Amino acid sequence: MGEINLEQREIETIKDIDERELSKLIDEAIRTEKVGDLYRLRLRDCGEYVANKLHYFEKALNAYRDARSAKKRDETYRYAIRMGYDLSFALGQMKKRMETEERQRLYWHVDDRVYWPHDFTNHLSVTISYRWRNAVEGDWNTGRITFHHKVAPRPSYLQPQPKRKPSKAKQDEIRQNELSSTWQHLMRSALYTLRDYFESGGDGNKIPETFTAIPDGDGYLNNFSLRA
Repeated sequence: MGEINLEQREIETIKDIDERELSKLIDEAIRTEKVGDLYRLRLRDCGEYVANKLHYFEKALNAYRDARSAKKRDETYRYAIRMGYDLSFALGQMKKRMETEERQRLYWHVDDRVYWPHDFTNHLSVTISYRWRNAVEGDWNTGRITFHHKVAPRPSYLQPQPKRKPSKAKQDEIRQNELSSTWQHLMRSALYTLRDYFESGGDGNKIPETFTAIPDGDGYLNNFSLRA
């Protein structure tokens, strides 16, 4: 799954799964104490959210199967039911998300295929492409916006000091990891900012070509740093 968009493979799998059949197979799995035919629905191909819920249901089912005492059987049975409900609910949520994306894609789309830089400096940037139109019969307009963020150096006393000073190579590695994490935050914020803008009815013509992030008082990015 992309950062904000479902992949085509996920969409096709979600469409293929009948929610009533899923509920039936969950009940059957609890009754027989094994996943059984649930695997043929390819739930792991529905995205990380559903896959995680399937994982928790499997663990709950295993705990129920391995329980011995009447009290433990009752506890694990109830937990398995709850995890089964969570799994069913997760698929329902993904179906709603899929339907929402399909409606939105008729009018706008933010491309979340963003490639990571090979290395990072204090001057970070991420470019996001998008397209939009005002009517289904209209022609597509395309655009790109580059978000910039200058990372302010942090005083060394804010970080725990190691007993032995790390080598130059290790210091560079630590710095690259820090900048990589900040860039990822910048990238995600950029995608969600654009998505929210279009969802609220924003006009693609009014999106600037560049935008400089507005950090908080401590110099960090926050949820409002990329909003005008």
